[in-house]
Amino acid sequence: QSPKESTLHLTYRFALFFLAGSLAAFAYHALASTNSPWRQLHRLPAAHYLQTRDEFAVYSVDELNAFKEFYDKSVSDSVGASFSEAEQTNIKEAMGSLRLAQEMYMAGKDDKALRLFEHALALAPKHPEVLLRYGEFLEHNQRNIVLADQYYFQALSISPSNTEAFANRQRTADVVQTLDERRLLSLDEKRDALSAIHEANSALRRAKKEAYFQHIYHSVGIEGNTMTLAQTRSVLETRMAVDGKSIDEHNEILGMDLAMKYINASLVQKLEITLKDILELHRRVLGHVDPIEGGEFRRNQVYVGGHVPPGPGDLALLMQRFERWLNSEQSNSLHPVNYAALAHYKLVHIHPFVDGNGRTSRLLMNTLLMRAGYPPVIIPKQQRSKYYHFLKLANEGDIRPFVRFIADCTEKTLDLYLWATSDLPQQIPMLIQAESDGGEVAKLQSYGAFYESAMDPGLGADP
Repeated sequence: QSPKESTLHLTYRFALFFLAGSLAAFAYHALASTNSPWRQLHRLPAAHYLQTRDEFAVYSVDELNAFKEFYDKSVSDSVGASFSEAEQTNIKEAMGSLRLAQEMYMAGKDDKALRLFEHALALAPKHPEVLLRYGEFLEHNQRNIVLADQYYFQALSISPSNTEAFANRQRTADVVQTLDERRLLSLDEKRDALSAIHEANSALRRAKKEAYFQHIYHSVGIEGNTMTLAQTRSVLETRMAVDGKSIDEHNEILGMDLAMKYINASLVQKLEITLKDILELHRRVLGHVDPIEGGEFRRNQVYVGGHVPPGPGDLALLMQRFERWLNSEQSNSLHPVNYAALAHYKLVHIHPFVDGNGRTSRLLMNTLLMRAGYPPVIIPKQQRSKYYHFLKLANEGDIRPFVRFIADCTEKTLDLYLWATSDLPQQIPMLIQAESDGGEVAKLQSYGAFYESAMDPGLGADP
């Protein structure tokens, strides 16, 4: 073999080796890509992201029996092993407080018993025995069967074979479901009463304008915006800057204004809400603050307190499923308040955006409510801790407390509209449950603003 032939042979072998290596690298890159259909087959999101608990009603007796039979009794025996050393110390103190609470209850000292039960729950909020005994006290002594049922549910979720929690839930399940259904019927009656007021009613128009300002003020306030209600109104009406406030705080208010105008002009009239609509809504929410991220799915992992949302590679699939659910016959058959609350929870649970998830979820919720004839619901910023607490409970498996919270906010919003358009009786509806002196001041300011809107014809038309 001549030197020339040997060189050609080596060159040919090198070319084949290079080509094979390139093909292998391309195949590996394709399989490793998060956007690749091949990878998605092997990297589907966890089941609880795909099938968020949809049922609002409590389990039927048959479902509870099936639920009980599904789990082995050994699950409840191993509950204690799941607690850390620090939690075990708290549990010991909680058990002592629980025993004292039961003694006080038997002695007829209900106030002391209540404080001791609350102390035990604060120390061991996930201990089945604490949840069970406190629930029984609430049910039989405080007549708070809804909260008692919630604690029975939590105890049963932690210890599925707990026979006492199971028996208690069988007793309270149907009662609580009936109470929830009656509450929804009451909301429908108030909605119908508000709908009966003519759109040309001047008091209604002024109340709508004030509610518009308050909705923006409270929604951005939940996320930490420090603008007062008067400053929020000033930014929206004059587009002038407020001294001492950041550019982002101004832009958050302007973004909410754009998003709400988009809802009023477009989404309320649509029969279906698409993924594109949600992205357009978010683009307006975040457009002034971060125009690059507005209307785009996040590209990195985020962490929200104790909740770890799905990874960025799963968002497209999850949002497609969410869109299908949003427009499905099943979801549209739900009561509007249940439907809107669950849509809010599902979207914020997926957390598809780098920022603005809460505001976008609340706007979507209000879009669905407005399509059903309800006014946009105001979630007071003073109830931020309750709002996040109920979202946390939903993440743990029981979404009903969050739905009831949204129903509470819906009723208070309806009451304010009906009060503002009535002959102004002495009894003022409760919009905000004050949690501090500052909350009391905010409550009075809210009432004053609605009173001013109803009485002053010079406030103008709807925005």
